[in-house]
Amino acid sequence: MKDYRKWGILGLGNIAREFAENMKELHPIWAAASRDPEKAEAFGARYQVQHIYHDYESLLEDPGVEVVYIAAVNSQHYKWIMEALRRGKHVLCEKAIWGNYEEMKTACALAREKGLLLAEAMTIYHMPVYREVRKLIAEGRLGKIKFVEAELGSLKEDDPENRFFNPALGGGAMLDIGTYGLSFVTSFLSGDITDTVHLMSPYLTGVDEMWSISLKTSAQEIGSVNLTFRAKLPKRGIIAGDKAYLSIMNYVRAERAVLVFPDGSEELLEAGESEKALQYEILDIEEALETGDHSRAFLDNTMKVVRLMDRLMKSEGLA
Repeated sequence: MKDYRKWGILGLGNIAREFAENMKELHPIWAAASRDPEKAEAFGARYQVQHIYHDYESLLEDPGVEVVYIAAVNSQHYKWIMEALRRGKHVLCEKAIWGNYEEMKTACALAREKGLLLAEAMTIYHMPVYREVRKLIAEGRLGKIKFVEAELGSLKEDDPENRFFNPALGGGAMLDIGTYGLSFVTSFLSGDITDTVHLMSPYLTGVDEMWSISLKTSAQEIGSVNLTFRAKLPKRGIIAGDKAYLSIMNYVRAERAVLVFPDGSEELLEAGESEKALQYEILDIEEALETGDHSRAFLDNTMKVVRLMDRLMKSEGLA
């Protein structure tokens, strides 16, 4: 019987360390790989990894690895997604999973052909509070959804050499934080997206520094996403209906939401813990594999977001 707890971690940067810290709270880590032998060995010692590799290919050839977590730089995501799928591995890839819609369709087709799970590591999809939010919406507590908004400002160091501003490494606000805002908004809008308008301001290296994006759907709902890389914005999400609205702070890893009624009265929803965001993500992926219910991977919404990102980036000559 396959053991869906046998993960291989590919790429050992900051997010991989956080991922490993959370995974070891759940179960041992099967394998990890870095092209830097010293980094690989240090990572293995710190997180008690059972098998350490000094190149990505060796990890993918390990017959024990069932699921690969890809934490390489953005510009390498597609290459290693395809390599992992070709070797029969399920894939959880860090956000942004990829920015090219046609290439992602190719990856999805390969995953379907091989019966493999492919997912983006998007914490929004897995936080327990969002199950409560969806219940409220389904019960009609918000009424008819009218407007969904997300803001995120990440004050990066003003350094052109930083990977966040490096075009060759997949830098820019859209591929780093834009996927969060778009994932949140598209998760709660209904209908097909019929109209998109936007403003973008670039950084001096040519990557995108700021965006303001508006969406309209066939259900006559509007979504709004505001992003900055050189200014701080609150991590705030709003889901507004004609009976009430939900305000969700730290929506990326939310543990509470406030339901606000027209008369100003409020109800508090609480579920989960922000600090366990990656554990919820890991457990959801493992459950999806064990049950065969790949809907827990939210790939349909991921593809909707990738398609939007692709259009927006190409419209600005960024892809």
